Amino acid sequence: MKNFFTVILGLLAFSAFAQNEPDTIKHWKVTGVTSLTINQASFTNWSAGGENSISGTALLKLFANYTKGNFSWNNTINLKYGLLKNESESLKKNDDLIELNTQLNHQFAKHWSASGLVNLTTQFTDGYNYPDDSNIVSKFFAPAYLTIAPGVSYKPTDYFSILITPITMKGTFVMDQQLADLGAFGVDAAKYDSIGGTKTDGKNSKIKLGAFVEFYFKKKLKEDLAYESKLNLFYNYLQDNNIPEGIMPLDFNWQNYFLYKISKVFSASLFFHLAYMPGDVFINRTNVAGIEEITVKPNDKLQIKENFGIGLAYTF
Repeated sequence: MKNFFTVILGLLAFSAFAQNEPDTIKHWKVTGVTSLTINQASFTNWSAGGENSISGTALLKLFANYTKGNFSWNNTINLKYGLLKNESESLKKNDDLIELNTQLNHQFAKHWSASGLVNLTTQFTDGYNYPDDSNIVSKFFAPAYLTIAPGVSYKPTDYFSILITPITMKGTFVMDQQLADLGAFGVDAAKYDSIGGTKTDGKNSKIKLGAFVEFYFKKKLKEDLAYESKLNLFYNYLQDNNIPEGIMPLDFNWQNYFLYKISKVFSASLFFHLAYMPGDVFINRTNVAGIEEITVKPNDKLQIKENFGIGLAYTF
């Protein structure tokens, strides 16, 4: 967490410098939003029942865009971390995201540019499949997703763009060996020799090549309501044994973020995330008569995550 706060302070310092020295970095435009939402519930002699709880989520979104002539460089950092405490349970996280995005563009025609995108996504701390809080299912850089996508972009307006890349590299990295040995997040699991029991470590990475399209929208719908949406589609050209027969090898990832300004200080936010990654896997651990059984199966179902909160927010 120390590194998390160091990154935030450094980025806030940079944004302040960007606003106070316009002549020095006149081609840069730096904007962003930071928020802290806290939700609390308390029940005393409540006949319908209930459990006392408190939760909080911190968010930092920064945009640093450089434009000079036909060249532009767009950078985004998206950091989220949330914690939840129910009265009868230990403290656990309910949100965790590190996302870095950078894109270079060189305009060659009206609305069209040659572009290159690099995106890196991972998390801060260990993850668990609650209520099981004894077996770690994810860590920092386990997984990490890296996308490198050269192509062309179409931008008819300031708030909407489409990136099209016929050849894209998408890498999944699992840098924790125990998780890699299980085949977590679709990497090749460890193999054991049936005679001597010799182990061959699981792979720490999995590389895909395919076609990639990204639709991006960011606009103020009203003076007090902002909306940001990013939809990614990736079609894998390579053989993936984790994908069940008859299932199209298409990854779908759609993030939506709404920010409504209630007042100068308070705001309401909604984050809605849909994902479908048929090459991913789900690891299930069960304990039968003191013997742990581990089953690995494709996670070919639609994944949904939603967060809503009201709290403090600052937009710059």
